Amino acid sequence: MIKILHIAKPVAGVGVYIQLLSKYIDPNKFQNEIILNNSDNNIEILDNLGNQIKSYHLNLEREVSFFKDLVVFSQMIKMVKKIRPDVIHCHSAKAGILGRLVGSVLNIKTIYTPHAYSYLSSESRKKKVVLKFIEKCFGYLSTHTVTCSNSEYNRAVCDLKIDKKKVFLWNNSIEKDIISKSSKYLNALPKDYICSIGRPCYQKNTELMINAILMAKEDYKSIHLVILGVGFYSPSLEKIKKFILDNKLSENITLIPWLERSESLGILKNSLFYISSSRYEGLPYSVIEALALKKPCILTNVDGNRDLVKNNYNGFLVEQKAEIMANSIVNLNNNREVLASMSENSRSEFEKFYQINKNIKSLENLYLRPQ
Repeated sequence: MIKILHIAKPVAGVGVYIQLLSKYIDPNKFQNEIILNNSDNNIEILDNLGNQIKSYHLNLEREVSFFKDLVVFSQMIKMVKKIRPDVIHCHSAKAGILGRLVGSVLNIKTIYTPHAYSYLSSESRKKKVVLKFIEKCFGYLSTHTVTCSNSEYNRAVCDLKIDKKKVFLWNNSIEKDIISKSSKYLNALPKDYICSIGRPCYQKNTELMINAILMAKEDYKSIHLVILGVGFYSPSLEKIKKFILDNKLSENITLIPWLERSESLGILKNSLFYISSSRYEGLPYSVIEALALKKPCILTNVDGNRDLVKNNYNGFLVEQKAEIMANSIVNLNNNREVLASMSENSRSEFEKFYQINKNIKSLENLYLRPQ
């Protein structure tokens, strides 16, 4: 039995990744456990039998603090010695740094998945240079980097100059038949609406999407956008709410807080199509879920998004300009034959590339490879 120790803050996409991996990996060969933050004691990650995987807690905070992180690193060394995993799989920047250091010190095979490199998230040019330098330095460790999209693979190899022999691609993947359920929010929504999922923040660039709705409203009077997942660590939320009020968009935009995944998927399932204005992504689960539910997608042409949508086939890739996104929204709404064709193409893309029951074997093989 191979014991895999995940180190992560398992929320949003990272949480979906670990949850699906734990559910679909071969239980006769692998055992999953996880180190997470003290504040994440209400998060349950279940195996294929519905049992919660074993979890351990440390003060694994998002923010960087040299002295606090040094204490956590010391505690993590002691904890990992007791757990004695065969493989460490660390996720995202903070856990990725600590986990890779622990793996190197204890000589344990270590895998790192960035879930979108941290330097892409910085609004400050100076901070971006520093974060990129850190990722480059850690790329020299014996760690395997497992990227979640082709764009992320190219970042690792071309941008960070990590040896190709140490970089692997494993696309984010979900179940073939995803479970959705009805939501009380559906009663208040119009028959036709479009959907987006993501907290208002720098990465999601929600301001661009709201501006696009304002522009599209000139030709598409009844346009209605539902944004799911607001409220949970949403630094731009108040700014977005003010813009909606100031521009009289309250009848055109509904903000819905973080819901259980199946309920969010129930709302997505009933939408016309999906949109995203992100500045960057790893490989967004929300878009994979949209493809699985036969939704055409209008996405900004950035890392992650461009891996999932083929322009004019299962959606549109657009520049990061509100007027261009607005035009695509209006055009797709007005051409229901194209919308229907793209819907079938979205499902086809999903079935070819993003089913976890088909893809999990390649990740299992990576876990089984010698260090």
